[in-house]
Amino acid sequence: MADRVMLKVYYFGQILLQTSEGVKFVCENPLDIVIPFTISFEELKGVISKKIDPQMSRKVSCILYRYPISVFGRFVQFQTKYITDEASMQEMFSMYIVSRSQMSFIELYIEFEQSEADRNIEQEDYSSDSEEEFDSNYEVVGADGDEDQADDIMEADVTEVANALVNQHLFEEQSFMRALDLEAMHAPEFSEYTNAGT
Repeated sequence: MADRVMLKVYYFGQILLQTSEGVKFVCENPLDIVIPFTISFEELKGVISKKIDPQMSRKVSCILYRYPISVFGRFVQFQTKYITDEASMQEMFSMYIVSRSQMSFIELYIEFEQSEADRNIEQEDYSSDSEEEFDSNYEVVGADGDEDQADDIMEADVTEVANALVNQHLFEEQSFMRALDLEAMHAPEFSEYTNAGT
């Protein structure tokens, strides 16, 4: 088993950045995969895709490695590093070997390329230029449920709120402002040195 390593793969989850232990990966069902150290970067992406869903045609687009850093004593904080090619993958293996006493597996967070079907669905959802279609998706309804009176109610409410805010916050000179000595505030701090150069 010395020539193999276990990966804990997180996907369709979250990356929590500021936890007590630093960066943390979270997902519903992390996947455990055992790989050899001799695997290539492209083979690694292929193995992960197949293990997550053999029917899935999506490819891995991003791999993030979570690794420990000793801060002081035995206290450890976790940071992340992108794995983008053979060199960064070998660096990940080296970092794991050094920190093997602290972690018995490598933690990776995976993101997938967006499929053409997903991109088309998003474009259809957000590309409508029709004002009528926009208006038909959103209705303003008054407090009594009447749609026709809703615009009048909103205009009246905005005016009332604006007037209430203005009347509520009329400028009054605060007591501490009356106690300020403005001349002393604008006087040079070291007046005895102002003509020292002449």
